[in-house]
Amino acid sequence: MERWKMFDHCVEAIRTMINKWKKFFIKLKFYMETSLLVLLYILVFLLLFWVVSILQSASQVSLLDGESSLRFQQSPIVNQSTDILQQKYHSYQPLLKNQTMTSNQAEDQASPSQTAITGTKKDGVREFIITAYPNKVQIDQNLTIEGWTFNGTIPGPVLRVKEGEKVRIILRNRVPNLKTTIHLHGIPKRNAADGVPLLTQPYVNYGEEYVYEFTAEPAGTYSYHSHGDVQQLDKGLFGPFIIEPTKPTELPDATTEWVVSLDEMDIQGEGNAPPATDGNRMDQSMMQRMMPNAILGSADVYNVFTINGQRSPSEPFKAPANKWVRIRFLNFGFQTHRIAVEGMKLYVTHTDGYKLPAAQQVNQVVISPYERVDVYAIGEEAGQFRLYDTDRGHSEFGMEAKIQLTPNDNITQETIPIQKTNDNKPFYQGLQVGIPGSDSTQYDRVYNMLLGMTMGSNGMSWAINRIPFSSYEEINPYVVQKGDIVKINLFNMSPESHPMHLHGHHFSIVSINGTTISESWLPKDTVNVMPMQRISIAFKADNPGQWIFHCHQSHHADSGLVTYFTYESKDSNEEEGS
Repeated sequence: MERWKMFDHCVEAIRTMINKWKKFFIKLKFYMETSLLVLLYILVFLLLFWVVSILQSASQVSLLDGESSLRFQQSPIVNQSTDILQQKYHSYQPLLKNQTMTSNQAEDQASPSQTAITGTKKDGVREFIITAYPNKVQIDQNLTIEGWTFNGTIPGPVLRVKEGEKVRIILRNRVPNLKTTIHLHGIPKRNAADGVPLLTQPYVNYGEEYVYEFTAEPAGTYSYHSHGDVQQLDKGLFGPFIIEPTKPTELPDATTEWVVSLDEMDIQGEGNAPPATDGNRMDQSMMQRMMPNAILGSADVYNVFTINGQRSPSEPFKAPANKWVRIRFLNFGFQTHRIAVEGMKLYVTHTDGYKLPAAQQVNQVVISPYERVDVYAIGEEAGQFRLYDTDRGHSEFGMEAKIQLTPNDNITQETIPIQKTNDNKPFYQGLQVGIPGSDSTQYDRVYNMLLGMTMGSNGMSWAINRIPFSSYEEINPYVVQKGDIVKINLFNMSPESHPMHLHGHHFSIVSINGTTISESWLPKDTVNVMPMQRISIAFKADNPGQWIFHCHQSHHADSGLVTYFTYESKDSNEEEGS
């Protein structure tokens, strides 16, 4: 009997040991698989960087088809002036309590959860007081976040002015330990009001204020936002800026207008981010989770999607059926969004604030970071519909809103000019770029810019022509003269999209992947260059100053994808040549 007990005890001990070893090997297998996965990601990343480097080297010989004779132009070093033109800068004692909208600023509803202010008129100048301060913002019934706000809301209030008005914006910084500015995005104002820290103005520190003055023109949909690091935009320092026309246009009088501001947030505890959709459809969020400092996948971590600062807004967008509705779409996030509107026909009339020659009908609106798209929409039947992001997971994570079209028997007779498009012609994000053909423009300057990655002293960085931005004093600006017609050949040699934004000017797309455009239809100030895509843009140098050109996926800009243009006088050029 004692022997059997001893035998049972030995069997039990063996079983226990086997179970322990099983658990050990299961854990070992898990750790080995995870390590191999991390190693695989690193190897793929290094291989990708190696391939990109080879392609970049090869492309130095010929950047674009048919343009092998173009010499790569390196700009000479220009002495950086530290003088601030017509600077208006005041030290301001900090107010320790949060400020709200001043009582003399009218407030109304522009769209669900999106307020608007018209400012006050003083001595012929329309003045806005914009205060940046921390505030708790309710995203939906179950989620409240600690954000940085303009006048207490995310997005900041819609600023509305009339075309040709003199505008004064007083920025007050009440965010502790923050240095910031305001940039009026897309408006070709004077250089001193551009809001780029250390280039056109000093930082506005906590407790200080800064005054921006400019003329509001031309009419269109624009935006305003902080111009610091990516965190400032992530936390909510942005808002729409609308310039209304003073003269009648050929478009119908839309009695209903919707302002639709799109954004993403990274909120801990709100689930895993949906698959990436920045243009290459590659989900790089795992790389970001394993290597937070990786430069790839930085926009793939967002797990809360909002419309006008709300996750799946409870209030619907309302309009009568059979009447034109003007929809102003603004993308304040870092991903491209593809927005469908049920129950309505969509006609794009403006891109980045500027009118197209004729409207183009689309099934969905494709809009990349900090682009704006204006749409005239009409629904023929009353009912309940939806505005939503068609990308997988985005509407489920909050980028959807309800639409309520009310009955209306008074059918509008007004029509809009519609452009007939051809599926075989070059398109940019669902819109036909223009008429293909030879580009007969005589360009005064042609610059080639390779958008990609490079290895620097601080590791991997984003860069233009392998040069990551460090400071305005340490990089060579691209030089233009007033009156120049300038062409920029952009070649994205990286696996991520780059929405490139030019300050102070608007431009036209004149070539896509080697197909030249003889008549361009799309006026832009921001263009999204997808992976391995070639896009050429052209602009007239008609606004002297120093103007930044950068990727508006701001993670990329913070990591080096920035340069700038500077104007040189023709007199100084003649003196140098004499």
